[in-house]
Amino acid sequence: MNTQDISLGFPKLLTDMEQGYIPAFTLEPIKRAAAKNEAGAVVRTPRFIDDVAAGRVELPTIPRVVQRLIAALRNPNVDARALGELLSQDPVLSAKVLRIANSSFFGGQRSMASIDAAVALIGLQALNRLIVACGVSSSFDAVPGIDLKVFWRDALVAATAANKLAPRLSADPEAAYICGLLHGAGHLILCRSYPEIANAMFTGYAPVRGAELAAIEMEAFGIDHPQVGAIWAESLGFPQAVSDTIGKSAKPVAELHEALDLTLHSASSLAASVAHNDAPEAALATLPPSVRDPFTETDGTPNAAFCKLYEALQATEPTL
Repeated sequence: MNTQDISLGFPKLLTDMEQGYIPAFTLEPIKRAAAKNEAGAVVRTPRFIDDVAAGRVELPTIPRVVQRLIAALRNPNVDARALGELLSQDPVLSAKVLRIANSSFFGGQRSMASIDAAVALIGLQALNRLIVACGVSSSFDAVPGIDLKVFWRDALVAATAANKLAPRLSADPEAAYICGLLHGAGHLILCRSYPEIANAMFTGYAPVRGAELAAIEMEAFGIDHPQVGAIWAESLGFPQAVSDTIGKSAKPVAELHEALDLTLHSASSLAASVAHNDAPEAALATLPPSVRDPFTETDGTPNAAFCKLYEALQATEPTL
């Protein structure tokens, strides 16, 4: 198995990425012409669901060992030794777990060689996030017009933000993390499934995201990334609440009524602010009032809690 080297968004100091970082997977709708193939013929608008049903398009799968690990980690009483045995079936993933356990984030004072000890040190929640991130990222080797390293970094910022905001909004933190991580994956699936359209419509354009991207996708593909992402999340066996929230990720906040929906919306707003290197004041202003108010001082400026959260998001990177 070729598990890509994308994992938890542990904070560390950014280098040149923090200067003007913009996610490369979302694009500005500027005078787009109809997609054409090499012969110059206009490419038909695909029917994604029909193409999946007919076998012309296959939804990405995640490695079997990762599926088994995700299932095992849903059991709060799972034994670390059992997890270690599963991890040992994937040398790349095992090495990554050991590297994280030995990193400065977890102290890094000694060289740990035992998978069982590494699992115990990292903890089940952090391990679950690592496994999910590695599993879903390994499904995409290359996608037309997309820098995958940048894409997953942006997704990890959203996932981290969702996880941190969830308790304040009475949402489940682990479900929120998965929603943040996967909310844009439908765009990867569409671009990989229809590369001619992806190259014609997305390569070389300035980035946008969310509802603007969804509108472009509807015109180009006949379906948008929230719908496709929801279908994929459901196919992977994630809870229904996760797939439902992903499916609503591009809707306006006025149409969102569930705590998990509002959490993802807010996390996506913060991820966009991080992507554009916005100041904390500008980032706070993007949040819905019900989310923004507890983070706001009486003079309208961000409070210390928000500044700490936003600073951590700006320092979020995959462990490479």
